[in-house]
Amino acid sequence: WLACPSRVHPDSFICWDCVCNLPRLTYKAMVEILGTASMDLNAWRNAVLTDWRVVEVAPASLRSDRSLMLGVVAQNGSLLDLAAESLRDDRQVALAALRNTHEAWAFVGETLKNDGSFIVEATGLNSAVLPFAEAHFRAERSLMWETVKKNWKMLEHCSDALKEDWELVLMATRQMYKALQYAGDKLLYDRNFFLDAVQIFWRTLEYVPTELTMDRELFWKGVRSHHDAVELAAPELREDSDFMLEATKLNDDVLQHLPEGGRVRNDINFWVGVARELPATTGWRLALERYGPPTLKNNKLFMQAAVERDWKALASASEELKADPDLVAEAVRQCWEAAEIATVVSADTMAMAVDQDWRAMLRFLKDPYHEADLLRLIRINPDTIQAEELYDYKPAVLASVKVDGDCLRFASTTLQADKEVVQAAVDQTWTALQYASEQLRGNRQLVVGSFLQNGLALQFATEALRSDQRIVLDAMSRDTAAFQFAAPCLHEDTRFWEALTRRFPHAAWKRWLKHGMRHPIPKGHN
Repeated sequence: WLACPSRVHPDSFICWDCVCNLPRLTYKAMVEILGTASMDLNAWRNAVLTDWRVVEVAPASLRSDRSLMLGVVAQNGSLLDLAAESLRDDRQVALAALRNTHEAWAFVGETLKNDGSFIVEATGLNSAVLPFAEAHFRAERSLMWETVKKNWKMLEHCSDALKEDWELVLMATRQMYKALQYAGDKLLYDRNFFLDAVQIFWRTLEYVPTELTMDRELFWKGVRSHHDAVELAAPELREDSDFMLEATKLNDDVLQHLPEGGRVRNDINFWVGVARELPATTGWRLALERYGPPTLKNNKLFMQAAVERDWKALASASEELKADPDLVAEAVRQCWEAAEIATVVSADTMAMAVDQDWRAMLRFLKDPYHEADLLRLIRINPDTIQAEELYDYKPAVLASVKVDGDCLRFASTTLQADKEVVQAAVDQTWTALQYASEQLRGNRQLVVGSFLQNGLALQFATEALRSDQRIVLDAMSRDTAAFQFAAPCLHEDTRFWEALTRRFPHAAWKRWLKHGMRHPIPKGHN
């Protein structure tokens, strides 16, 4: 480097580039060389920009260079100590130094140290700065509010009085529940404070003092947010059936925290409460399928509560209870399908099931039965003859059509041709005639008898009967609208028109001629 052409005089000028390029040159050796050398200010500036450590031996005038020192303290905040006094009170320079290290606070000018807004800004850049601020600043609520608002950890450095500030501590807690570790003791023993805190985040309960771990309302609020909150309650509270039932109503995942073999887990009344007070399809399933003891399915008290809420619970009962008349009756009252689940169904309960849906009859037919019981069920719901075992069984069909003649449609073709069955059906309702066999729909006595109910029964008679003048006139005497079902051949029969005119002199037949035949049945006619 002594041969460097940049040297003006071997004793007065040193080329910085050469110094930096000397092999294995230590910082100490470099400082010794530079400390005894002379360089112009630009060379010194370049030296400092290349390695901030050079500022220690640089000319004092450079320490007043704002832009240079701003770059130096950004790399090593502690070098603010070497800056000129004016720069120590420079806001940007001081903040750059403090961003790098909180140790620079010792060298910040007194003006800035007494500026509350500067403290807030500096703390936002480096939270480690706050402990070094004067105590009166850390007791100033507005200043600390802004500081904590930016970083909840700053609550730790607030004055003791501010650590008891309800709003300030809650504001920090909204950022991170762990802020409560810095809250004042009085606040942490305040039940009302925790009632507010737990609504922010359930894990604030981790900081509840022992004296409050038995507080029911407090932990119910926590459980509402997350089931794990129950683990923070006192063990005695978690073994309290009433407390746990209410907690379960708020969050049924609480049940997974019941200790095996604990008092609550084996408390039948607790599980009865779960079945009764949780949503209908939820409570009993949680008890029987997930968390309750296996003995529940054998317990009538519990199963009664479960079935009262949801008939499907009967499927989870023991075989013995599936035959219990009270349980089965309650389940069937809600849905006839429960009869399919029950192993034994009483006559009255079966009647209730069949009344809801004819398909319940299929369950009845699986077991031996008395015909009297069968006919009783058919009279309750005549649609039951749809069952394969019944639609061709005359006593069953006869009983059915006597209650609802239209059930003739479910009967076999054989029984639809049985005069006794068809007569019973038509006696019940004239509309049943449409389901009779063609032979019986051509039976004059049967058809004319149906007119006693409604002349519109003519529409279901055979073509031959609808071509019979006397039959048509007889039907019209019951309902003149029956004319529309007369066979077309009668329209060409003058004898029919003469008889019609004599029988119905009000000339309504003119309208019938005008409107033609086969019009829909008028309203009011069945």
